[in-house]
Amino acid sequence: MPDAAANYICAETDRSFGTSEEAQASAARFREIQAECDGGRIPELRKGDIIYLDTDLYVSHGVDDFRGGLAEVAAFGMDISAGKPTPFVKVVQLMDTWHNWQILAEQQSKLRAKFGKSWSHPDPDYRPEFNEW
Repeated sequence: MPDAAANYICAETDRSFGTSEEAQASAARFREIQAECDGGRIPELRKGDIIYLDTDLYVSHGVDDFRGGLAEVAAFGMDISAGKPTPFVKVVQLMDTWHNWQILAEQQSKLRAKFGKSWSHPDPDYRPEFNEW
């Protein structure tokens, strides 16, 4: 997320960095990931990489509502899904959830068009009618 103390902005994500080189490296890495996804590949992610997540809204547990957009990778690893090894990613903006990166990688172009430089974030709905416990 942007930091008021930093002076250099990533052209792709609007994240702030302390040096021009860091901002340029962030933009280049973001473009690399997006290009691989656009090419039908599933790039291996690293902590600090930026990807897109979609919005998740819930009828019966609105406290978990989440608005999609850019998200910073916190962890990346393989697990088993449908009986085969599958890449999963966890992001800073939603630390309690692992996301299937194989599915998300296929959606990056659509999500990029939908969210642009908007950052993902929790958007809880605490109204009782949307939280049936």
